[in-house]
Amino acid sequence: MPKVFSTKVFFLFVVAAYINIICEIVECAVFLYLVNVNNEFSSLKRTSQNLYVASLLVCAAIISVYVYAKIKYGMRVRQGIIAAICAPAAIGIIVIMVSRVYYATTEMGDYYNTGPGINFCYFIGFLYIFATMIIALAYRKRLSKDDARAIILGIVMWAILALFQFGYKGLQVSSIAIMLMALTLFLTMENPKEYYEKGMPRIRNKDAFQMVLVDHFCYKKHFFIASVIFTGKTNVLTGEDRQMFYDLQTGVADMADRCVSEAAYLSNWNTLSFFLTDPAKVESLMSMVNNYKDEVANYKLTFTILEIPKNTSQIDEAMQVLSYVSQEYVLAQSSPNLVIDDRIIDKMSYRNSIEDVVRQAIKDKAFDVYYQPILSVADGKFLAAEALVRLRRPSTENFISPEDFIPIAEKCGLVQDIDDLVFEKVCSFIARENIASYGVKRIEVNLSGNEVVDRQTFGRLRTKMEKYHIPPKFINFEITETAYINNDEVFKDNVKKLKELGSSFSMDDFGSGYSNLLELLKMDYVLVKMDKEFIWNCLDKSKPENLRMLEYSISFLKDYGLHVLAEGIENLEQAQVLIDFGVEYLQGFYYSRPIPESEYVEFLKAQKGDRL
Repeated sequence: MPKVFSTKVFFLFVVAAYINIICEIVECAVFLYLVNVNNEFSSLKRTSQNLYVASLLVCAAIISVYVYAKIKYGMRVRQGIIAAICAPAAIGIIVIMVSRVYYATTEMGDYYNTGPGINFCYFIGFLYIFATMIIALAYRKRLSKDDARAIILGIVMWAILALFQFGYKGLQVSSIAIMLMALTLFLTMENPKEYYEKGMPRIRNKDAFQMVLVDHFCYKKHFFIASVIFTGKTNVLTGEDRQMFYDLQTGVADMADRCVSEAAYLSNWNTLSFFLTDPAKVESLMSMVNNYKDEVANYKLTFTILEIPKNTSQIDEAMQVLSYVSQEYVLAQSSPNLVIDDRIIDKMSYRNSIEDVVRQAIKDKAFDVYYQPILSVADGKFLAAEALVRLRRPSTENFISPEDFIPIAEKCGLVQDIDDLVFEKVCSFIARENIASYGVKRIEVNLSGNEVVDRQTFGRLRTKMEKYHIPPKFINFEITETAYINNDEVFKDNVKKLKELGSSFSMDDFGSGYSNLLELLKMDYVLVKMDKEFIWNCLDKSKPENLRMLEYSISFLKDYGLHVLAEGIENLEQAQVLIDFGVEYLQGFYYSRPIPESEYVEFLKAQKGDRL
């Protein structure tokens, strides 16, 4: 079970309940077998009575502390308040020890305790029960619905049975009430199985991790969160791969337990985390991870350390940075060890700020679309343009690079919303300004990998083209490589339907990433856009041999029946070399930067097509 304060209190309650049962059994045995014996055992009788009543008060006090701890979850539990809660029980125990305690019998011959001291202790017990019930009801909104229901139900049962015992002398049911309370809390709130990861019975789950993290932060402890991040495969695993991964994580957790005697928590699907307070244990765990050999699943193990409160004093920020490091930052990390510092936290904050801007921009439809003209070499005119999404940061009006916000949008599942907004704006612009009247034959629109494998994509795109009366042949979709296409069936189906409708497709960024020869074989592209970095490297005068690679690539693509467009043209010399090699379309700053709608319309009005 997670080592949080409320759980520790519950454990004490279970122990106290067990002691209460023992005390009740002893008291019953004493009075059953020794009551008729002369005063030789009077001290034993008195002791058994005192212990039984005292154990009842202890159980009542502990359950009150437990409810207080639950209500204060996420906040610091004050020792002074705990002392105040326990004070009545302490007073009752003192009273029972120093006052006279009697026993009497019912008409049925059953024995029961009586006397002023006993009545005083019963009063304190009832005070605990009803005060705890009132507090639980008053602060139930601080608890989850299930927790509030369990606590209130348990206390109600306890109150009913306590009143029953007080009214019907000689019937000992208080211990039953206590055990019912313990059982109710155990089944609904404190069941250890709820805190262990399914399939990995020795590893605690994310809920347990968050509970312990909150507890550590509440008491402003200095501690380390040491994590082992497993990278090398995606979170989409086959049954066999998943079992191998579970076995690997369990093996690391077992070795860590032997090494530092600390429990492992699954803080993320690919991350095991440990709470450590001793720097020596941090070193030992790091050494163990660095020397661990994964010879089966072939994962890379990266050891990270986050020091609290040195690096952050906010629990939300700690959770965010742990998630950021295990999901994104670690992928660019080559070292086996990573100390999370302010630099990494600043990067995470910048990344999160971009996500906030993206979400708000989607809500407000605040994305801009810029257009970069494309020169047709054969016609000498700009007969096409690429639509490019732009995003401003509201506070400064500065642009955020698509290279920054598009990957974040993909990871957050927002890129399809952006694609839809951009396509809507493109269609609206084409219809509103009658772009075809300027001689433009097509507008190129980026279609992300996430969008092209969505079964609803074809319907959405067709609906927008029909809404604005855009001929499908006027739209050329560029398949971007920002998200890896992993569903060929849906991908091919969407492409087929859009091509049958009249639209065409081009491969973007050929020469980098996933845009390679294998991708060319997957579908019938019409146009290939050569990546600007690839072109610039091939045109590097210090490496003249690279020029042959460029010439061969263009020749191969044309022989394969594809049209070729070169991006990143920055001067006339580059344009001339590419034209000589057979490139049919040119795009770059030499001709025009991406420009907003109004400027693009003015560009079309003024175009002469004689820049060569």
